[in-house]
Amino acid sequence: MPARIRNVKRLLGAVVGAVVVLLLPALGFAHHALQSEFDITNPSHRWTGTLRSVQWINPHSRFVIDVADESGKVTAWTFETAAPNGLRRAGFSKRGFFEPGKTYTVIGYPARDGSPIAFVEQITLPDGRTVRIWFGDPNGSN
Repeated sequence: MPARIRNVKRLLGAVVGAVVVLLLPALGFAHHALQSEFDITNPSHRWTGTLRSVQWINPHSRFVIDVADESGKVTAWTFETAAPNGLRRAGFSKRGFFEPGKTYTVIGYPARDGSPIAFVEQITLPDGRTVRIWFGDPNGSN
């Protein structure tokens, strides 16, 4: 094999190796323990509001719901939940369950840092059906 090809292979191997080393820390943060971000040791909270959007993404899907407080001030809350596959296992699909502009009630656990983010335990749909998504195992797959 000519020296030039060997040098290109070595260079390519070094570049791939460097990329892998740089990406390894990011993989560690790709998924997190629920306890580290959400206050799951205290009683759950309840929020009711108007669905703004749904994001079917990994590792956790998200609902954004506009929630009004006692004074009427509206805050956009982001509710993390199961991955798309987990939502499908719970009986959800992209169509027929989540309609922006409709009212939803979420029971879940707020972020430890006080930001308007929470992890979903269950959700009540506009037609009154309640679906439990997370079953309380902080080491579970949700």
